Amino acid sequence: MDSFGEKFGSLNGVMELFTNKTAVAAGWVHYLAFDLLTGIWIKKNALKYNIQHLILLPCLLLTFMLGPAGLLLYLLVRSLKTKQYFAANY
Repeated sequence: MDSFGEKFGSLNGVMELFTNKTAVAAGWVHYLAFDLLTGIWIKKNALKYNIQHLILLPCLLLTFMLGPAGLLLYLLVRSLKTKQYFAANY
């Protein structure tokens, strides 16, 4: 039987992991934590750059549903709003 770490090397291995309830729970918590922390960062960063909350809603929804796509949308919105393509992130 393959070890847990070796199953990430192929699509079939990853699909097999999703038959294990513990692996699914760990993956789900990982994605939720990423989405939560990314959403918090987006909101705090938007306050710094005076970006209206209504503009953030699509970014936050997309972050919740597709993680990195929402972050990418926010970075695009921020660059258009601030005209700073390499704005400080803190």
